[in-house]
Amino acid sequence: MKAIDVEILSMVPVTYRHCPSCEMLYGRSGIGDQVHQEILNEYPVEFLQERDRLSQWVDVLIRQYRPHIRVRVIDPQSALGLWKSLRHWVRRYPAFIVNHREKVTGWDKEALDRAIQRVHDAAAT
Repeated sequence: MKAIDVEILSMVPVTYRHCPSCEMLYGRSGIGDQVHQEILNEYPVEFLQERDRLSQWVDVLIRQYRPHIRVRVIDPQSALGLWKSLRHWVRRYPAFIVNHREKVTGWDKEALDRAIQRVHDAAAT
């Protein structure tokens, strides 16, 4: 059975990395994690809560449909994310594109489960 593709269009936090030698230096000095945590702490609490909620959903999806699912998170501010948003007429995030066809927007877990199950059932027959 072919894997079900679930593309998730959602804002993702951006952390900046330094050159590899600087990262190694920061890591050895013990300040690397602190620097990256400070960057994350600059995001609004609501944004980070939404990121955590999405992460939990992804964990559940992978456990529920493994090995028949492939999940990919795409930032809508990226070139690919903009293209996907336009192609699927996405205006609200998060948006879930199931097998490049069916779109589920917002935090409707039941609708997402139904969309994935329809694709799963169709592939099984």
